[in-house]
Amino acid sequence: MSSLYVIRGALRRQVLPQSRQRIFSRSNFFARPARGGPTSLLPSAPARTRFAPSPTGYVHIGSLRTALFNYLLARATGGQFLVRVEDTDQKRLVPDAEERLFEDLKWAGLSWDEGPDVGGPYGPYKQSERLQSYKEHADQLLEDGRAYRCFCTPQELDTMKQLALDESRDPVYNKTCSHISAEESARRAANGDEHCIRFKSDSAAPLVQDLVYGTYKSPVPLDDFIIIKRDGFPTYHFANVVDDHLMKITHVIRGAEWLVSTPRHVALYNAFGWEPPQFAHVGLLVDQKKQKLSKRFGSFNLSSWKEKGILPIALLNYVLLLGWQATHRITRVTFIILLTGNIQFHLRFTKGDVTVNSKNEFLQKAHVRKSLSEGSDKESVLASLLPSLLNAIQKCEENRGSQEDSLEPHSDLGVRIGQIMRCAHSTESTGETPGTTSPAVSQSYLSALFDLDGKSFKSPMDFLKRNVYLLWEIPVQEYRVRLQEQGALLNNIVIRESGEGEAQQHSQKVSDLAATLLESLRGISEEDWTEQNIKNTIGPFVKSIGHVSDEKSFQAWGWKFLRWVVSASAAGPALIPSMVFLGKEETLKRVSQASQVAQSIEA
Repeated sequence: MSSLYVIRGALRRQVLPQSRQRIFSRSNFFARPARGGPTSLLPSAPARTRFAPSPTGYVHIGSLRTALFNYLLARATGGQFLVRVEDTDQKRLVPDAEERLFEDLKWAGLSWDEGPDVGGPYGPYKQSERLQSYKEHADQLLEDGRAYRCFCTPQELDTMKQLALDESRDPVYNKTCSHISAEESARRAANGDEHCIRFKSDSAAPLVQDLVYGTYKSPVPLDDFIIIKRDGFPTYHFANVVDDHLMKITHVIRGAEWLVSTPRHVALYNAFGWEPPQFAHVGLLVDQKKQKLSKRFGSFNLSSWKEKGILPIALLNYVLLLGWQATHRITRVTFIILLTGNIQFHLRFTKGDVTVNSKNEFLQKAHVRKSLSEGSDKESVLASLLPSLLNAIQKCEENRGSQEDSLEPHSDLGVRIGQIMRCAHSTESTGETPGTTSPAVSQSYLSALFDLDGKSFKSPMDFLKRNVYLLWEIPVQEYRVRLQEQGALLNNIVIRESGEGEAQQHSQKVSDLAATLLESLRGISEEDWTEQNIKNTIGPFVKSIGHVSDEKSFQAWGWKFLRWVVSASAAGPALIPSMVFLGKEETLKRVSQASQVAQSIEA
């Protein structure tokens, strides 16, 4: 039986919309052996993996990718995935980073078997609560002669470092305190002399066996690195090794920047006589300038992706494909089924840096389309996107308020906008009238808008740009500017009438076209205001509208005219479905306003 596993099902997570909790169906991962495939791609036994972030910053997509890889390996092999907070760097802790860490991971849809918030048999899962364990293991190394106390002051260390640099030597510790006897070292420590504890390294760094890079050999000798700092807290290297051993971690997947430090970790494992876990160092994520992503760089933090309105499943799909590929050839379809269908997860990763790309836009649109087409997920998708969408609307409203007396287009939307349409206002939760502090647009109206055009959603602002005049009124100035852009064409508008013999063409004014359209639409009752009835009523008329070029040939212009009437020429969803969405009253209002603008220009 192969050790390649297939992940199936629906990962579920809770989201917290404004009204009530909902479950956002995703992929619930469980494993079964796949038929065929290389047996080296996954371990045959259940894997215990961990995600061990430091709360010195917020989770970014590189961190999420590392967590996801460890999560998938544990789930694919029927093992356990745990979260451990490595908070020993007390000087650089960000106050709310730990709380945000759990919020962001849960928002993304990941769950863990053990951690600070859920407990487990190997806790505590915060390093600041495990100091006694680190002290005991450091004392063990001291007794075994594999570590020693260093009483050098920071100033003395700086002097040593500068001297080494001046002499073109590696600025490593010169082992000054390694010659102090154990008795004197213990006496000075008992007297309160400040000190750190250093690991006594062998001259040659041990080899590292890595699942991605193969055998790694450090190009420099191993120095006597610090394992316990002067403040009594362990360094990352020491606490990491002790915790991974005590928590029975079998596999460590992390960024390739840690590969150069791994010889230190292996040396510690060897000193304790422990079996190291298997390491897999994945390529670093870099931006378009080939700069490493930082958890302090806001544009890649998960909060920024949430503000952009990306679906968590789309983000997971996106980060999964950064430096990892399925065993079969990737296709456009495969991109969007990796987390919602079958995943043949494995441990083959890309070597070298991985540049972030813009596939998130394609995946976002694909996952929204897929969820909406399934019907049952529509409310969950809307609940997930609603906060970011309402925030974007509020931002546009604030900018509109500051530009009300300006004739310039809206800075975010690129066109001029009026008030939010009366039918879109929210009074459903508070009973308040438009213009109060209640939400600007009702959730039911946005839900209906998603029915019309949700499959085009990529981001909140893109969605608002595409549907701008299904939310805001069209200013007269916008109608005027967009019509005047047609220029000389307006003097050559004709109606083509088909009859017996050759088709006849008659010159028409735009205002006359609008008047004819208005009369036709008025004849449709409210009950019959449907897509088919509107199309049957105005379709032949719209198709007959054109303009005559210099060669006297007829060029169709009717649908462009109708788009000018309905949405001031702004791009958006299909016209007749948009008219149904707007309703008869709002549509007639727009046709009448367009007619008046055309008359004023013609005059």
